[in-house]
Amino acid sequence: MGYQLLGRSEGVGEDDACHLRVWCPSHDSLADLDPDSRSVNFHSLPSGCFCVSLSTSAGWEYSGRGGHRVYTQCLIVSPQVLRKFSNSPFAILRAAEASGLMKALEEVPANLPHLNLVGRSAQVDQDLLARLASDANSMKVARFIQAARESTQLAVAGQDVSGRMIPALFSCLPLECRTAFSFTTGLKYSSRRPFRIVAVSDDDAEHRWLRHQTGVRLLDLDGSDGEDETPLDDWSRFVNRALSSGRTSLLARELSKQRPDLLPADLPALGLQLIEDFEAKQFAEQASPPKEPSVAPDESARDDASGESPPATERGKHSAAGLRQAHAAHNRFVGSQSAATTETKKAVPSAGIDPHSPEVLRQLEHLDDVVFDAISGKESALSELRTLWPHICESLGEDLLAESREQYVRYALTIWEEGSQKGAMRYPSRAVQALDVLSILFDGQ
Repeated sequence: MGYQLLGRSEGVGEDDACHLRVWCPSHDSLADLDPDSRSVNFHSLPSGCFCVSLSTSAGWEYSGRGGHRVYTQCLIVSPQVLRKFSNSPFAILRAAEASGLMKALEEVPANLPHLNLVGRSAQVDQDLLARLASDANSMKVARFIQAARESTQLAVAGQDVSGRMIPALFSCLPLECRTAFSFTTGLKYSSRRPFRIVAVSDDDAEHRWLRHQTGVRLLDLDGSDGEDETPLDDWSRFVNRALSSGRTSLLARELSKQRPDLLPADLPALGLQLIEDFEAKQFAEQASPPKEPSVAPDESARDDASGESPPATERGKHSAAGLRQAHAAHNRFVGSQSAATTETKKAVPSAGIDPHSPEVLRQLEHLDDVVFDAISGKESALSELRTLWPHICESLGEDLLAESREQYVRYALTIWEEGSQKGAMRYPSRAVQALDVLSILFDGQ
């Protein structure tokens, strides 16, 4: 029948349909000639929706011209639905395939039904990033991110670019920036399909041809291009630092924070801020005094065997000195050995908390929302903060909250500095609101 748009759902307008006819592939457009080859594709549409498509081989072209027929199914999703799946085209496709919605039809009806996708998606594929970090690919990921951000069109070659590197890109970008990066994982490069990122083979002849295409940059992650000496920008440096140190949970936490006005061009500035926070935390960890060793096992065994506890004064010998050394604020217990013993035996609530657990991240995210709403002038948020802050301090502990406090102080300083600049609009109320919030966070009032 030739290449055409065979069917669409009600609500897919003519502008979007015309766009799909241009962007979707015709015969022999798959880069891989294997009968099981497939390509995941993503781009925006004139209506403001997005297209997540899957192209597969459908046998040889019928007219005898050669090449494979290409069968493409397009999922047209609204920004709201895409956001529900963390702005990840791969998560949308996984949900559709898991629901059995991506089966090829022998006869395609002109009017296709609407589809309902079930579930949602994590914002970061930490398993994928952990594998890349363990494979010593963190620098490749960082260079790929920088090249993608700086290029109008990027042709990228290298091992498993389609299966790991492009998905990793979406797990290393804030949600607000992901929709700016259209891509195809398996279609041949074509000027009529101006994907921002195109995965290409390692064929030298193809690379030479691509280098002559206007506006196209070639990045070979496994060749000399992958060892480009161009300095990394600060966002790519932050990603490289997080991956190479195995701190994928730190990366996940930062990417989960809402930054509604963030653009890809803002990423280096954000990266610099996060690097400073990362280095400050590392310095604090290195500067902290080592903890005193716990009671020797043989002493504990003697206590258990006798069925008696040592007197409070003896227990104080093991615990009070170490307590004073590690936590100077507890020196008030020095006058009473019994009191020191009681404090030692009682476990600190925050001591056993995993700082990267989903529950801790949820509490910190909620705290961020309340603090920034309070600084923005919401009275209800300020009232909630007065109740929420003591509760979070008690449950999470001061050490875990130090990084958040620093972030809030930096944000408040930014507000004051903006108002003090010559010719700037002054909003005294915002400065006062920021001061009220900081008073709660540091004085508890």
